[in-house]
Amino acid sequence: MSDFKINIIDGPSTPSQHPVTPSRSWKVAIIDDEASMHHATTLALKNVKIMGYPLSFIHAYSGKEGQQLLADNIDTAVILLDVVMEEEDSGLQLASYIRKELGNHTTQIVLRTGQPGYAPEESVIENFEINDYKTKNELTRAKLFSTLCSSIRSYQSLYSIQKSRDGLRKIVDSAANQFQERSLASFSEGILDQINALFDIHSEGIFCVSSRPLNPPQQLEKIYFHATSEQHEDEHIVVATSLKYQQAFGKNLDTIELDETSHAAIKQAFQEGRNVINGGNIALYMDTPSQWKAVIYIFTGKTDLLEELDPELLSVFIQNVALGLENTKFVNQLFDAAFIDEITGLHSRMGFVDSQVPSLLKRAGRLTLAMIDIDDFHQINESLGFDYGNKVLKVFGDALKQSLPTSSVVSRLHSDAFAVATELDEASLLNVLQTLQDTVFEMDDGGPFYLGVTSGIFNLEETGTLNNTEVALKRAEIALKQAKSKRRGCALTFHEDMEIACNERLNLINKLRHDLSEELLYLVFQPKVNLTNNCIIGAEALLRWNHTELGEVSPGVFVPIAEAAGLSFELDTFVFRSACKVLANHPELPEIAINISPLSLNRRELLPILDGILQQYGIDKRRISLEITEGCFVQGKSCKANIAKLHEQGWSLHLDDFGTGYSSFGYLLNLPVSVIKIDRIFTWGLSKCDRSERLLGGMVNMLKGMNKRVLIEGIETEEQLVSAVAAGLEMTQGYLFYKPLTLDDFTLALKEQAVA
Repeated sequence: MSDFKINIIDGPSTPSQHPVTPSRSWKVAIIDDEASMHHATTLALKNVKIMGYPLSFIHAYSGKEGQQLLADNIDTAVILLDVVMEEEDSGLQLASYIRKELGNHTTQIVLRTGQPGYAPEESVIENFEINDYKTKNELTRAKLFSTLCSSIRSYQSLYSIQKSRDGLRKIVDSAANQFQERSLASFSEGILDQINALFDIHSEGIFCVSSRPLNPPQQLEKIYFHATSEQHEDEHIVVATSLKYQQAFGKNLDTIELDETSHAAIKQAFQEGRNVINGGNIALYMDTPSQWKAVIYIFTGKTDLLEELDPELLSVFIQNVALGLENTKFVNQLFDAAFIDEITGLHSRMGFVDSQVPSLLKRAGRLTLAMIDIDDFHQINESLGFDYGNKVLKVFGDALKQSLPTSSVVSRLHSDAFAVATELDEASLLNVLQTLQDTVFEMDDGGPFYLGVTSGIFNLEETGTLNNTEVALKRAEIALKQAKSKRRGCALTFHEDMEIACNERLNLINKLRHDLSEELLYLVFQPKVNLTNNCIIGAEALLRWNHTELGEVSPGVFVPIAEAAGLSFELDTFVFRSACKVLANHPELPEIAINISPLSLNRRELLPILDGILQQYGIDKRRISLEITEGCFVQGKSCKANIAKLHEQGWSLHLDDFGTGYSSFGYLLNLPVSVIKIDRIFTWGLSKCDRSERLLGGMVNMLKGMNKRVLIEGIETEEQLVSAVAAGLEMTQGYLFYKPLTLDDFTLALKEQAVA
């Protein structure tokens, strides 16, 4: 059999236990302990031909010799078997061995005995599939010829049936293998191998296809691209070969060296759309529903193939191969969809993690892996649109791939995140990334532009425990997030302390989720004071968390983590509900201020939920003020729309942390807030810098001119208080007056104030 480069069959085919078609003679086995019977039989049938083929005799003189003889000659057509040899039933034992142990059910067994009265029982004839029984005296030359002729005809019929059955079984088995095969070359080469096994051709061959299929997979498109730059209906590209023709792989059929007869057979099969068998040249034609035409060309030294090939079996085989070819295309398309990124043509995350990096790591032993994020890419999508953004991703992906060695694996993981696995060391990869920072990118339909990138790097090794691609990618991502939080445009290499901190952060989030769902967090209240009479005029509800294991967790720790984990809305609604419970149980309390984050204000369901909680506890919204920050005004239309609706519905809105972010007196003109809270950053400068006092005084005068009430946060010293009063401020929050109080302490402070 030919030595093909790749075989798509998962394991070797089970050798058939049935005879192959005899090419020159019919084998007749004479198994008898009398040498005279051997001589007489061969003499009587000398020069006899049956169905065009002569007889060839093989001999054994005992049942034991017969077992070895028939094991070595499974293509024996007829056995002339003596019943009584070394034992009285040696012939019957041998018949049982042939049928049961050898599994041979096509060879015809003719029992012969020299004892006329010794006839086997009917059950023996049935169980051992004895085809005939004769006494030795009956077998004259004429009767011997007649017996052999009928037996050989029966053998030929059974052989044809069995061969067709075996062929169909192989076709069914190969169909499953073909469907699993993702490589077109592997599929095609496997077909060549199957033809040899199925039809006993033992030849060399090539497999060529013509006319691109509809929506071809990238693998086939690449073969066509390298073979020809233009698409022609009559192009024939070799997509698989046996060892003899391996130089022809990927080439146009017209450019390879084949004799004229071979070329003619292939071209004729394509042109006429049928199988062509001319002497030893075989061209098997097939086409698929997606207009994929193919010809399997085989050359063999046999010249009588038309007589040997079963046309029905050949037809079934060709139909199966055509379906397998179509399935291979679909599997390749699924492979492309799963492993190739549609926008950039790079590997997808699945292709990177499951396929490419493991194979490269196995070959190289160590890799440098980087996760790369384009800085502020969302601004490109927002200002120029997603189509333009996709083009930018394609240009950047191409530049990234071209800047690395060809063995490197480049992937687009998601959005604007890319991953690289390369044999370059860390320093060399950092140089590549820095070069990308300085690269001027050109767009076909736009001007030049720069792209900043931030990266996380991890060193991956095949040995040891750090050989898992998914884990490596996760660690590179941890380093990337650290880099983005510290300074965009830089690259950080993963350190195990990063993962420890990340795990601690995740553990804290899980604990927070649990305690939030169990309502184990609680409120404290920081009073607001009127500077005219130092009386409490309200309070701000602040969230606190005392965990059973961690103890008191600072809001400066858990609030940012909650925001990053998407828990802002849950925290805000918890604070609002808890404050409403307090107000319902303490009607004597003054106005309570509740913070609403920009992320919560962006949620459509915020207003209905707030109204539902008010109704549940019977609270008048005039007892509550909502504190919002300047960040709300960069969140988008939904946030601004909710602020407008809150104002229309009569909610009291306060602006918190004024002066720390996007402070602008311009937007305050139309901002529906009644109170402006000046951030403590201005408080810290009071009494230390005259300019701070003058700036604060100017701000207060302008805000009052806009009919806004003004409160300053963070008053902690008498000097700060004097400066605040001098600036014209009338309200404050700060430790000089009150720290955040528990509910009991807050109600006690109100009672003491009332008594005084």
